[in-house]
Amino acid sequence: MHVVQARSRTRGMVVTALMGALVVVLGMTPLGFIPVPTPAGSATTIHIPVILAALAEGPLAGALTGFLFGTFSYWQALTHAANPIARVMFSDPLVAFVPRILIGLVAWAALKAAQSRAGRRLVALLVAFALGDATYRLTSGIPTSVRSPYPGVTPLGLAASLAVAVASAWLVLRWLRQKDVGPALAALLGSLTNTVGVLGLVTLRGYLPWQVSLGIGVVQGLPEALVAMVLTVAVYRALRRSGLVQETTWPEASADRAPGT
Repeated sequence: MHVVQARSRTRGMVVTALMGALVVVLGMTPLGFIPVPTPAGSATTIHIPVILAALAEGPLAGALTGFLFGTFSYWQALTHAANPIARVMFSDPLVAFVPRILIGLVAWAALKAAQSRAGRRLVALLVAFALGDATYRLTSGIPTSVRSPYPGVTPLGLAASLAVAVASAWLVLRWLRQKDVGPALAALLGSLTNTVGVLGLVTLRGYLPWQVSLGIGVVQGLPEALVAMVLTVAVYRALRRSGLVQETTWPEASADRAPGT
């Protein structure tokens, strides 16, 4: 028992150190902060090892590597940020550190949600509600407001929203049973946490107008999230095959499947 625990601790230290070293390498080279002509100043890949650390060793490892990511953002802003807007934004410790630390926490929570029956159902319910609500608003043709979000019900809007909600919930549940969906979902939400967290804070603190932040999020944030999904799944598979990450068991996912599927 003690030998197994010692090996687990050793493996955890190796993986965390490896991801931390990768953060350092990316932070010290242009590969981590790729210059782009937007007010943010750069597109990031340095958040990917933060996500991997959280997936491999849990939220603490993710938070620590995220803090290291934030340190590089802060240091770069203070020393050699070419973009003056980015220099102002990331010299604010709240912007530089908080979203980076949250990346690993959100990624780990997303992985656990994908691995548990209750988590998968919660994700499916949220997606179904969001898509059903959007469908109702689009098909009903009824003006809505904050004070009166549902001023009336039309048969077409109600039927369409219910159909979309049920179909999307079914599709999401089937999708979440796939083995690599956990890392992919974690990478997507972890990357979006970084993008939304940074842009949300710089908007709230008055560094950028919301229209500019929204434009950066669409043009820059979404491609970053897609790249993070592809690379995270590929590297996570390699770590799993090498034995640095334990093979994930999916007892609940298997139970959800019909025999022979």
